[in-house]
Amino acid sequence: MSKKIIRPMILTVIILVIWQIAVQVTKVPNYIMPSPVELVQYMGNQFATGSITKHILTTLHEVIVGTFYGILVGIALGYAIAKSKLVDRLLTPIILILQIAPKISLAPLFLLWFGLGATSKIALVILVVSFPVMIAQSTVIKNIDKNYIDYMTVLNGNALQRFIHVELPYSLTAVLSGIKVSVTQGMTGAVIGEMMGAQAGLGYLLVYGSEMYDIKIILSSVVILSVLGLILYYLAEYAEKKIIYWN
Repeated sequence: MSKKIIRPMILTVIILVIWQIAVQVTKVPNYIMPSPVELVQYMGNQFATGSITKHILTTLHEVIVGTFYGILVGIALGYAIAKSKLVDRLLTPIILILQIAPKISLAPLFLLWFGLGATSKIALVILVVSFPVMIAQSTVIKNIDKNYIDYMTVLNGNALQRFIHVELPYSLTAVLSGIKVSVTQGMTGAVIGEMMGAQAGLGYLLVYGSEMYDIKIILSSVVILSVLGLILYYLAEYAEKKIIYWN
């Protein structure tokens, strides 16, 4: 294992040990703050019975599908904004307003429009994910060295050839960096949607645990969400290294 993975693992172990000792010394009731051992036992039982699996799969489905379409929307919007001043002037203010507005305030609208199912959460994820990708794409396309474009013009390259041989390679690094950021934000978008109204998902469990005053449900959901977000980030980073192998 690399130091990049080992060091966070060591820090995590230290935090868990301190947590375990603090709970035992202070004798905090487990309904307020369970020990790590109790929490792990609870999570193990939940996985053994399969009661939490459907919630994990629900959230993952929303995040993966929403992120996929969000990336496509972000690339398309970013390219359109970079290539057309009219589109830039028309769309940029609207997109900025949607991004500035707190997502928790937009979630009820999405629930009214798309219902309590996965569609409303996927739409919210698309909204959250597309913005960083769009900004990365549009910024890079606008700042491509004019000499490359002139060179393609001299070679009589058409718009498609210019996109494939110049604009796509030039913007690849920035877009993949935007995707790394957007993946974790997509998880947040899905959870916000589930917390506002859902029949399943880890966000739904957070609300359910709060209503039942069950700290173990809340903590286990937070832990799983954190782990899933970390895994998705490292997968995006791994994909970036494989795609841009020359870096």
